[in-house]
Parts: sequence; C-alpha cells; structure tokens
Amino acid sequence: MEKEAIINEVVGIVRRYLPEGYKIYLFGSWAKGNALKTSDLDVGILGETAVSDDIMTKISREVQTISTLRGIDVVDLREKSDNFRKGILKYARLIKG
Repeated sequence: MEKEAIINEVVGIVRRYLPEGYKIYLFGSWAKGNALKTSDLDVGILGETAVSDDIMTKISREVQTISTLRGIDVVDLREKSDNFRKGILKYARLIKG
C-alpha cells in the first residue's frame, strides 16, 4: 500500500472516533522525508482535551488492521510532555486539521 493511501486510511479511522476539532499530524521520519522502507508511521492527535483511553484503544486496534508491512503508531500528543509535544510539532506535518 502506498504512503498516502495508508495516511488516508489512518485519518479516516481517527475521524470516525473524534470530532473535527482534533488535528492529525504526521511526525517522525515520514514527516522529515527520510523514512526507510522499514520505517514505521507515526501519527499524532492533538485537541483541546485529551482523547479518552477507550477511544485511543479503539483507534489503535482499528489502525492495526490496515494492510501494510509497516508499523503504525498513533499517539495523543495532549498526553505527552510539553517538551516532547513541542519537539514533535517542530517537524510534524499537519495532515488533517
């Protein structure tokens, strides 16, 4: 599966569970443009409030069903430290907001 198709599937899954106010970011090597064929896909969700554990579990489980050999990690950036979040957002690519 192509990179953009995978990203679109992840966005679709997140949107099924969260309202439009949440932004979705691509971060890590894919956002920086130096991803290898084996690099995982890192996706961050950021809203005014944290995503509940129940919803994050549902999103993560559904994302794992995407047909790809790459790992896909989805994290709630609101649950991370300010320094971590700032570091991520510095190089992140907004994919839906």
